[in-house]
Amino acid sequence: MIDFRYHLVSLISVFLALAVGIVLGAGPLQDSIGSTLTEQVNALRSDRDDLREQLATANSAVTHRDEFTQATTSALVSGALTGRTVVVVTLPGVEDDTVNQLADAVGTAGGSVTGRINVGEEWSSTEKEADRVSTLASLTGKLPSGYVPADGTSGERLAQVLATSVVTAAGDAVAGDTAAAATALSGLTDAGLIEVDGSVNGLATGALMLVPANLEAISKASATASVTQEGASAYVSLAARLDATGGGAVATGPASAATSGGVLTSIRDDETVDADVSTVDTGTTAMGVVSAVLALEEQLAGGSGSYGFGEGVDGILPPIAARTSEPAVTPTPKKSAK
Repeated sequence: MIDFRYHLVSLISVFLALAVGIVLGAGPLQDSIGSTLTEQVNALRSDRDDLREQLATANSAVTHRDEFTQATTSALVSGALTGRTVVVVTLPGVEDDTVNQLADAVGTAGGSVTGRINVGEEWSSTEKEADRVSTLASLTGKLPSGYVPADGTSGERLAQVLATSVVTAAGDAVAGDTAAAATALSGLTDAGLIEVDGSVNGLATGALMLVPANLEAISKASATASVTQEGASAYVSLAARLDATGGGAVATGPASAATSGGVLTSIRDDETVDADVSTVDTGTTAMGVVSAVLALEEQLAGGSGSYGFGEGVDGILPPIAARTSEPAVTPTPKKSAK
């Protein structure tokens, strides 16, 4: 009996509340509630339209900025790499379009691309460490003494082998592959560590290393969303060896590569490497293409810097040199370690 009364009172209370709400809503509160809701909806619609207009304006500004940069690229980089040779090295995850844009810009700047090297995922995969060690042992037996370093991690040793095979510190391009370089590149290719896109026409005086986006930072689900600590270390070593063995190296990639876990951040966090290797974090934009070419020009003249919009950069873009028909020869001192 007590339970029945309890439920009965509860039901009556619910119906009374509904009745009061209906009466108030249809009566004295009708206009107030309706007006308030209408005003709020109209305000939200107005805010939405304003945001859409702002987004359209921002997108249009970005498009016009890129169009302007593309239209002035030739004037900005013309003569920057006259008589220079460049090897393009790409890490896993770099889009072909980005590679093509940079290769074209090198030609516009008066330089020539000796070859394109695509580094495979096996280069830094933890599971492939034994295979890398085996490859190094095999190459040691095929190459001249000292070509394969005896000391260091597998990543450091492989980085030196690849660097020796594609770049030189000599002032002029070296015509044709040496037998040792050809053997080394063939061995690295057979091991699945690299892929040679086309052919390599001699040793280059400078290197452009293209790094991928940090997918984790831009919220894209992927099994390879972030670079492992071992992978980052291997890529930092590769950038350092390309720079030290050749006339200079520039690592370029999108803005996300300069966030936590990105390859550019790993390079910039290493004070020793950061002092020598230039980095550009606007690499996938038209401005980034220009910046990469100008950074390489600065590198080949003895300077370096970090450019883009990431934390701690030296500037938005490298200095634009005043050029004559001859390449710039005034060296800029390497920046000191941070």
